[in-house]
Amino acid sequence: MPWLRSARWDLGFLTFSVALVAIPYAVYLFYVVFGGGSALDAGVKGTTAYNARVMVNYLVALLIGGPHMYATFTRTIMDRDFVRKRFAFVASSVLVPITVFTMILYSYETYVWLLTIFFSMASIHALHQLVWVSEAYNKRSGFRMSRFARAVDYGVVFSSLYPIAVWKMADRNFNIGPLALKFNDILGGQHWVAWLAFVVFFVMLLLFIGKTVVELRDGCFNLPKTLLISFTVTVMFWTPLMPNMDTAFQGINVWHSFQYLALTWYANRLREERTGKRIGFLHLLEDLSKRARRVSGSGAGTMRRARGFVTGTLSTLRKVDRDTGWSTFYMLCLSMLPISGILVLAAGRFWPHMHGDMPGSDEAYTYMGILSILLVHYVHDALLFTDHDAIVA
Repeated sequence: MPWLRSARWDLGFLTFSVALVAIPYAVYLFYVVFGGGSALDAGVKGTTAYNARVMVNYLVALLIGGPHMYATFTRTIMDRDFVRKRFAFVASSVLVPITVFTMILYSYETYVWLLTIFFSMASIHALHQLVWVSEAYNKRSGFRMSRFARAVDYGVVFSSLYPIAVWKMADRNFNIGPLALKFNDILGGQHWVAWLAFVVFFVMLLLFIGKTVVELRDGCFNLPKTLLISFTVTVMFWTPLMPNMDTAFQGINVWHSFQYLALTWYANRLREERTGKRIGFLHLLEDLSKRARRVSGSGAGTMRRARGFVTGTLSTLRKVDRDTGWSTFYMLCLSMLPISGILVLAAGRFWPHMHGDMPGSDEAYTYMGILSILLVHYVHDALLFTDHDAIVA
């Protein structure tokens, strides 16, 4: 079976982790219900639902969304070989935060346009990741895939998110919290575009089902890839139906980020094996544990006991981590979050009361800090996602 690492790892971290999609919306509803508010007021500032939406956004950014976007840099900026080969590409990344700050500061109109562009890129990025993994499964299978078969896989994935979403745009109801994105102006009243999106998706879905039946008959069925695509298509299709789309899309973000962290850790492990070059953050617990053991027996009684406690703690952490480097990899990604925090605080300090009381203006500072890094992450991954061998042992 062409698993990337193992059946247990692939199913746990990539496929069945789809259950994570429900958590942000469940937390949001729990907060709203016990707060005595209405779940339909997510766009009304000051309401329980509005505060719940913002709280969920911050929790996702802190625990998984933020670490996932910084994980990219362990494979780009923190990889000397990558920087040496693609220095111009890495250096040009500074244009992204400059563009983000400029568009948010210039006017409220350009701020809304930036968020519209961001949500377009976010949807493509999440789907591109699934195509990246699907192609890796193709390589692991050893079966030769025709261009038509690949087109069907890619087509059903990329068309799955848009039918209901475009219908909401045609109804001028594609809002993120209090902010109406430009999709409503562009596609407002154009329901024929939504119908076209539905037709394209269901055609691709029928072709995907037919292709799967043929693969089963011919003995070249790829179970890991088919499971992943099936779950992806189901979740992507129905998610835009939720009234609070901001929190609903955070569910997709959690699943996507969880997958991404696992895949990036694995890509780093494989890079270390292939190049023979030690990646320090994957061995931090091991190195600290060895260093602590060397000095644990020296010093006075109290100091010796303290060092023994540190040694025992590090030894326990190593057993939990199993020297995989996963714990220290995640902590490294988490430790970079203050970069975004500093950008948010600086923006609020230098440009107070930005855009006045316009809808969503209070979240502009947060978007300045997050999108400055997140869009760099998208740009870097547009390149990284072309390297399918990075996650193929």
